[in-house]
Amino acid sequence: MNFIAQVVWIFPKFDTIYLFYIFLMGVAAFIYVKVMNYLQNKQTSVVNHWVEFQRYAVARKCNQVELNILHAFYDHLNEDEREIYLLPENRNKLKNALYRYFLKSNANTTEKEVDLFDKLFRSGVEFKKEILSLNELTVGEVAALEADGREELTYVMQKTTDELLLSMKGLSKDLLVPGKEAKLYVFRPSSGGYLLEGKVMRTNESGMIFHFNGKIERKGESHLMLTDRLSITVAPWPPPDEKKQVLELDKNKLLLTEENIDKQLEVLKRIAKDQKEHNEKRFDIKETPRPFITLSERLSDRGILFTFPVEISPEIWKQQDLWEVSFGFDNGPMFHIRAKMMPTKQKSDLYLLRYVDADETVRKTLYEEIRKRGGIREVLS
Repeated sequence: MNFIAQVVWIFPKFDTIYLFYIFLMGVAAFIYVKVMNYLQNKQTSVVNHWVEFQRYAVARKCNQVELNILHAFYDHLNEDEREIYLLPENRNKLKNALYRYFLKSNANTTEKEVDLFDKLFRSGVEFKKEILSLNELTVGEVAALEADGREELTYVMQKTTDELLLSMKGLSKDLLVPGKEAKLYVFRPSSGGYLLEGKVMRTNESGMIFHFNGKIERKGESHLMLTDRLSITVAPWPPPDEKKQVLELDKNKLLLTEENIDKQLEVLKRIAKDQKEHNEKRFDIKETPRPFITLSERLSDRGILFTFPVEISPEIWKQQDLWEVSFGFDNGPMFHIRAKMMPTKQKSDLYLLRYVDADETVRKTLYEEIRKRGGIREVLS
């Protein structure tokens, strides 16, 4: 007997409840896709906000150390806070959040925090102002109170011609003793740090009165330059490999085919046409970046202004990413610093070498050498 013939095929009964299950599965799949897209787009949006904010910080002259501080602050925020604070229209919210973060954190020097606030939040008009009196300070300005060898963060709440009302939040009680000699550190990105000498007068629930005695001391991030011309050697970095092997074919084995002859004739025709139309620039050979010696026009602890010698084409700055500049002082140290080269905006014959790998030790050593030789405030433009 055929076994297959005995099999009874029973088809499942289709119930309307299955339609409901299918509908639920479809809704669940739709919601899942929507949620995943939302989370992905939100994450991408936050990352883009950070990238844009990082560009903003770089444009405001923040260095790598300050960018690292900002990234640590960014990492401690939750996703919603990241999305809110990094938007350009929320700079005041960001300023308040950053201030609260610095009050709780001991990871950075207080002066560095003050510098960062000035670079990020000071208006363009105030960016270049020097501090000559309390008139140049602004209400809301972040500063550091320095006394007993310590610096603690505060901000200006009110001011008169010779007194400031400072916030007490975050200040230690032993710094708030009336009569205590103290200094207030403030910063301007174009000219550096300033110490305003004074005294703690009195305190109350509103804040602390700081009396300014009129003495201002320069401190910190000021940059000096030498206008005396100094011999500098500039070379492409990394140096070109002089041991490159050139591969050549055995000329005795070259095949002179009809196809090769046709190609050569086409090339010759194009060259003849360009020459006839006076299009000689097509045959100019770009100058290869090579070492040269020239004189500095201005030399600072951040970069060098110079002009190219006549035998070197200024166009080589476009063909090389990094250069190494070497120079020395009479009875002083030698420096070998890598830099990026770029034209200046004011004069077409002036070019700038902006240091990229001068660490703090090198920069301070160079600053001292310039200071000892009568350096003046830096202007590299």
